[in-house]
Amino acid sequence: MILVGSIVACLKDTTHSVADVLKDYPNIDIHAIDEEKNNIVITIEEESDSKLEELCKKLQEHPCIIQISHHYFNFEEEVDKIDKGIPTDLSLRGFSKSEQRKERDKLSEY
Repeated sequence: MILVGSIVACLKDTTHSVADVLKDYPNIDIHAIDEEKNNIVITIEEESDSKLEELCKKLQEHPCIIQISHHYFNFEEEVDKIDKGIPTDLSLRGFSKSEQRKERDKLSEY
């Protein structure tokens, strides 16, 4: 299980409509909505980093979501599994700053 603290950047004046969409996901909790900065603070709980990546890609297809940036990761259960020699699905592919920069560069081409 992975717990992630993230900020969802929204288009101006769309934070509440985006929050309504996020409320439909049982693994997402909304902690704060900043209408002035057009941000929503959330936590996401997922089974693996690949499922987290899938979810974020799906959410970023929403026309009012500009970006989802992850600021906190908790892998406590995965660390326990690694200590016990149990295989885990933990690659963090796509979550490094260089990978995020590549995504941002793609967006700036438009």
